[in-house]
Formats: sequence, C-alpha cells, structure tokens
Amino acid sequence: MVKSTRLRRIGVAATTLAAAGVLSLAGCSATSAPADAPDTGDTPAADGCGSVPQIGAKDAGNVLEGFSEEIQAGYNAYPYEIQESAWSDWKSEKTDGFTAAIVGQAPAAPFIATYQGALADSLETYGIDVVLNVAPNDPTDVPGQLQQFGQALSLKPDIIFFNAAAPEAALDLVSQAHDAGIPVISMVSQIDSPYAVTVTYNSNLQAMVGAAETLKNINGKGSILEVTGIPGISNEIAWEDGTEKALALCPDVTVAGQAQGMFQPPVAQQAVVQYLATNPAGVDAVLQAGTMGWAIRDAFEQSGLPVPPIADIGASQGFAAWAAADESYPYVGTSTPAVPMAQSAAQVGVKVLAGAGPKVNHIVWQPNLITAADLPSIVDPSWAPEDGTDLAPEGVYFTEAQIAEFFNNPELGPQSPE
Repeated sequence: MVKSTRLRRIGVAATTLAAAGVLSLAGCSATSAPADAPDTGDTPAADGCGSVPQIGAKDAGNVLEGFSEEIQAGYNAYPYEIQESAWSDWKSEKTDGFTAAIVGQAPAAPFIATYQGALADSLETYGIDVVLNVAPNDPTDVPGQLQQFGQALSLKPDIIFFNAAAPEAALDLVSQAHDAGIPVISMVSQIDSPYAVTVTYNSNLQAMVGAAETLKNINGKGSILEVTGIPGISNEIAWEDGTEKALALCPDVTVAGQAQGMFQPPVAQQAVVQYLATNPAGVDAVLQAGTMGWAIRDAFEQSGLPVPPIADIGASQGFAAWAAADESYPYVGTSTPAVPMAQSAAQVGVKVLAGAGPKVNHIVWQPNLITAADLPSIVDPSWAPEDGTDLAPEGVYFTEAQIAEFFNNPELGPQSPE
C-alpha cells in the first residue's frame, strides 16, 4: 500500500487549507485511499537530494523484455505489476461499424474536460460510433460512475473507454466486460488487471522527476508547500507516492504546509492565497499535483510575494511564457498533453479492435522534463502568461514507432493517432 506519511513530514506549524467551496464540489467526504493501493517501495536508490529515485518496474514475469530501453525506463516506480494482456491474441469478429462507450470522470478539471472531448473527437474521426458518453457530476461519486459503467455494459458496445475514479472498485466490472468480449481501455487512471489496457503516463515517475528537479533548484534545503489534487483518486495517490520518495532523499527539506487545489486552477489559487495570508514569509519552493502551476504562480503575485520555484507538472503555455520572459527564473515543468494523450488512447483502442494484440496490460509513457534551458525553443511569443493551455512541444508524446512496440501485430489498425 502507498503509505501516507504526510503528517510525519509536515512541521508542527504547518496548516492544510482548502479553498471555500471545495467540500461542496467534492461531496460531503473525500474518497479515502484504497486499502490495496500499490506500494512502489520504501527505500529509493538514487544519488541524493535532487536526483530521481530508481525504483524499477514491477515485472516479475519479464514481460517488458524486448522493449526498447526508453520504453522500459518509463516504468520506473510504476506501481502495478506488468502482465501479459488478456487481449494479446484477440480480434473482433467485426471489421467495421464499431461502437464505443466512454465512461469518464467529472470534467471539473480543465485537463479532464480537454482529454475527454479530444477522445470523442478522435473516435469520430476513426469512424467509431460513440453510443454512450457519460461522467458523474462529482469527481468523488464512485458509485455513480460504476452505475454508468454498468449502463455501458448493457449497451454491448465493441469497446469501452474508462477513466476510473476508483480503479480498485471497478475490477469486477472490467472482468465482466472481458467475459462479454468487450475490451476496456483505461484512460489516465490505472487499472490493475490483465483485462484492461491502461494507456497513461507514469504519474509516480512524473512526480519524482518534477520534485527532484525543483528541489535541486533550492540546493536541497528549505521549506516547501504542497498543493494537492482530489483526495483518494489514483493520480493523486501516485503523485503523493512519487513526491514522498523524492523528498525521502532530502533530509534538509521541510514540508511547511499543504493547500488543496482539486486539480482546478481557480481553486488552487484561492487555497494558496489563503495559506500565504497566514504564512506571509512564503516558502522556498512548491510541489503541486498537476495542471495548477500557473494559478499557484498567480497566488504568490496576488499576495505580493516573489514566485518561488514551482514544479509545473502538467505544464501550461502561460507559465512557460512567463518564465521565458525572466531568464533568472528556474523553471521546471513536465508536459502532460491532454490532446495527444487522448488521441493515443483512441488509436490503441482501434488497434485492439483490429487484432493488433497488445503485449502488456499497461502502456506507459515516460514523463517529458522541460527546464528553463528548453524554453527559448518551445515558447511562442504570442502566448499570454495567463494561458492555461497544455504545454505540448512537438514530439513530447509517444512516437509511431513506440506505439508499435506495444503490439504483437503492429501493422494492424491505425499507425498514427487521429
């Protein structure tokens, strides 16, 4: 299980703040971390503070053997066992007229809204008829989302695209889909089952990379603020785990406090402003769970404080443009491009239907680190500092050759995302 040691690490004077309205948005109570959430190891091996812990992959069966070194590196600290896919030698009896159901997450966070919209568009481009496109109204409404998955099953589509709020709670339904001959493509969230094909980024590794580089910029010493996402969902748990492991190498770094941003920039900005109102000295750096970097920057400026190094996980064009205008700012970002990610998930799903045969149950992308030195070649002068659009440099996501590595018959199905 991913062990939460946050109360141990946070100093006595630390304060955890949630912006007004967060509880009404998330429901009366947040989803707790599942009891069987994975633990990627307690003792990271690396070269001290500012380095990326080397945990390795969970690959007891050596199913990653034969993949390129770059692909294998992307599984460092990935929390689930890599297994042979149950769909490795499967092919649909149909050749056209495919249908799909999408069971997503509540689109309150801009990343999720963009991703799910791009997925639907991409499936339409492939000629896939989306017979159901639903999501719960609340990001913590797990029972509601499971009911929607059951609705999708009842329609008997050829494939289901699923962004699970609580993957462990969905395992039985994913198994039922397999028994019915319906592949499940898990988008963004990670499902620990050979019956699903998870297409995602390694959020544990992304957290470690972003934290390590940011902590390097403060010379491994000082106080930090953590800005968290939605409690209990898989991506938040993964970020907590990766952040914990990076901080384990930094004995001279203290977590001064936390603010709950819910993966929503306006909420994050308000929460950080509230934190700074009672902690006017600020902090030396900020680690955040994703897509909230530019709003956290605005919170410091709104509070009249210098902007410290912020791990811009789920980087934005606006933050990159702002940082590019100040050569002294130690920018650190990791790109999580919603549109290319959604397009790749659609491509993988169509290839599964075509009988391409996925080799593994988790198709995992290695995070792309962006530093201040990269910004001159990336930033467009037209980008405004307040632009929250995903930072997606060309070639930042899977290449066609890399996607092909994951299939036994890569020549089947689309060769590039649409």
